[in-house]
Amino acid sequence: MQVQDPLNPRQTSIPEHIEGIVAGDDRAKNLEIILQVTRKITHSLILDEVLGSVLDYAIRVARAERGFLLLADDKGTLQCVISHDAAGVPLEPGALKYSRTVADDVFASGESVCVENAQLDDLYDHRESVRSLELETILCSPLTVRDEKIGVLYVDSRHIQPVHRDEIIYLFEILAGQAAIAIKNAQLYERVQTSFQELERANERLIIFERLAMKGEMAAEVSHELNNLISVVAFHLASFKRGLKRFTKKDIEERIEKISSAVKRISLFSLGLAESSHLAARPQPGIVNDCVQETVRFVQPLQKFRKASIVTTFDEQLPLVSFDKQQLQQVVLNFLTNAVEAKPDARIDVITTVVPEKNAVTLSVRDNGPGISREVLEKLFKEKVTTKPTGHGYGLPICRKIVENIGGTIDVHSEPGAGAEFSISIPMET
Repeated sequence: MQVQDPLNPRQTSIPEHIEGIVAGDDRAKNLEIILQVTRKITHSLILDEVLGSVLDYAIRVARAERGFLLLADDKGTLQCVISHDAAGVPLEPGALKYSRTVADDVFASGESVCVENAQLDDLYDHRESVRSLELETILCSPLTVRDEKIGVLYVDSRHIQPVHRDEIIYLFEILAGQAAIAIKNAQLYERVQTSFQELERANERLIIFERLAMKGEMAAEVSHELNNLISVVAFHLASFKRGLKRFTKKDIEERIEKISSAVKRISLFSLGLAESSHLAARPQPGIVNDCVQETVRFVQPLQKFRKASIVTTFDEQLPLVSFDKQQLQQVVLNFLTNAVEAKPDARIDVITTVVPEKNAVTLSVRDNGPGISREVLEKLFKEKVTTKPTGHGYGLPICRKIVENIGGTIDVHSEPGAGAEFSISIPMET
């Protein structure tokens, strides 16, 4: 179908999938066409592709001259992320002018605006942007996902368009609603991609450290710790991939947060080792309970912990003490991992207390596993000792270094057949 577009003097070819809208078919036909359009924009998870398609369809549906897609930044301020004219040509920097007041009003109120004769409309004729751009038609709708406003979809023209006001607002709002979902999904996917890229960079660092294992014991310790952290990340990524289609937005965001948190821990750990060969600590005042609880929540979904039971008993009166959060979590993770590898269905008690006579906070991890023989017990923390077929004995010596670097002490009590209890003591501020 060929039509004479009043916004573009040349003949414009209208695609079949939106021809019904331009021709003014009944609402049922228009809704069917909108459905086809939304299928197209939700088909891609590449953010730039989604943004471009959304804006293209918005301009065509409204028969507008130009279009702008504005998304809110972290401070809630609208920023133009893409703009182009009816022919799909990106607007030059000097042409990136639109009615900011209309866009801001729509974003703040959550209500769509359709202006058919802006130059004569008392509400808009005094606005500088409307006058200077000689705008006649403006159509703007909020982009909202589950009551969360993420931006606005804005189109305008210098000509009065022959459209039915209620019908075009109705169709435009449907398009904006579906567009918001597509954009949010694409943003989430982009965050996942970023996490993958960060993981790849962490893996590159791991490879470098593993190569250094030929030159010294420290590199082997690094490899051990990074492998532990990367296995956690790998689990969450695999779980995310398997459940992507059935996850809710909240599930996706929680898993992305876990992945990002683990990758940051890998990054901080490897950067710290690059600066020092002695696991340099960066102690900050904090509550041990919070650090331990975060670690427990982190490991509970992992396959190896599915049969185990982790019970926390926290002293709620713990004072602030200084420790390196990332490194203390490494210690707790090591204790928990040792417990379930010794007994997959172990009961693990994690206990925090204040010991006034020692002027310290203690953290204990106790299990009901097979225990540790006296011969092995005497060598723990001092030598590279392991009872695992694939172990190399670096874990507990690293834990000792971490605790000693913050001025603390580490100890273990165990009897064969009666489980084991690992305890660390962190000094309180004097």
